[in-house]
Amino acid sequence: MSASTTSTVLPCTASALRSFLGKPANLPEISDPEIELEILSAPDVIAEGAEITFRITAIGLKQKMTHRYEKVTDSEIIEELIDGVMPSWRHRQQIEVVSANECRLTDEITFDPPGGMMKFIMSEERILENIEQGMQFRYETLFELAEAGEIS
Repeated sequence: MSASTTSTVLPCTASALRSFLGKPANLPEISDPEIELEILSAPDVIAEGAEITFRITAIGLKQKMTHRYEKVTDSEIIEELIDGVMPSWRHRQQIEVVSANECRLTDEITFDPPGGMMKFIMSEERILENIEQGMQFRYETLFELAEAGEIS
């Protein structure tokens, strides 16, 4: 199993960030435009057991995936792949209070790269590189939105 952990401190309250991340409609705004994230079906607000189906372009391939929200609390969101190209994918988002108007978002992603011929296109190294690039965009955008008062 492969893993990536990234973290950033944002200028907003933990509850405001959690509320923002809990609305799937906000995901395309904080996703790298290169992946062309398209939400196909999702609840308005996430809840344990809810599913989100989306399409992305990753490593030059269009992929349709479905994730299930396995754990949803005030400080943690865990989603797992239930249908897609990868054998497994788990994304854990942890939100921690830093101060009255700052919080830390930590993203932990674990996955198994695909096998067969797909492993030559979607290698572990390439997937990790894409995660890093995507998280950099995500964090920069979240910071800008928080500074502008759009996450409140």
